[in-house]
Amino acid sequence: MRKMLMATLLLIWIVSPVAAANFGIGGFGGITIPVIQEDQSSGTTFGFKAKLKVMPGIVLEPNISFGKYGDAEFTFGTRPGSKVTSYGVDCLIGGGFGERAGLRMYGLLGAAAYSTSRDYDEDATKLGWSTGLGFEINFSPRLGLDLRGQVHVISSEGGGSKKSATITGGLNYYLGQ
Repeated sequence: MRKMLMATLLLIWIVSPVAAANFGIGGFGGITIPVIQEDQSSGTTFGFKAKLKVMPGIVLEPNISFGKYGDAEFTFGTRPGSKVTSYGVDCLIGGGFGERAGLRMYGLLGAAAYSTSRDYDEDATKLGWSTGLGFEINFSPRLGLDLRGQVHVISSEGGGSKKSATITGGLNYYLGQ
C-alpha cells in the first residue's frame, strides 16, 4: 500500500518537470453504492488524482481514494459498513486535457489494489478493476469540473467479487498551460 503511493509520487516527481504542459492534479468526492451486496448500504468516497497526458486522447490518472459504506440494517441488528482504500491507475480514453474551454466526454478503464476493512471480521487487500464514463467541463485551459460514473469490481476468495458503483464530482487543475 505504501509502496504504491511512493511509486505514484515518484512518477509524478520525475514526469512533472519534463512534461509540465501534460500534467494536472485533482480531487473528487461523491457517493458509493453497493451492487448486489446486502451487508452494507450506500456511503461516501473521496480522493486525489494526478493526470498525465500520454498522447492525444489518452490520459493516465494515478489515484488514491477513501470510501466508507453505510451500515446495513437487519432484523437482528446493525452491521457496520466496510471502509475501502484504493490505490490505482485509470486510463481515460477520449476527451481532452484542458487545452481549451468546453465540454469533453470520455470513457475509462482502471486497475487498483483495494484494501477493505470492517470492525471484527474483514481486513483484506485485493486487486480489482473499474470502468465508467465521464465528462469534464473546462472553464478555462487550467481549470475543469469533472463528473463521472464508475463501476468497481473487487475480486474475493472463492471466485466471487464485491461490486459497487460510484458517482463523483471534482475539480482538475492543469499545470504548465
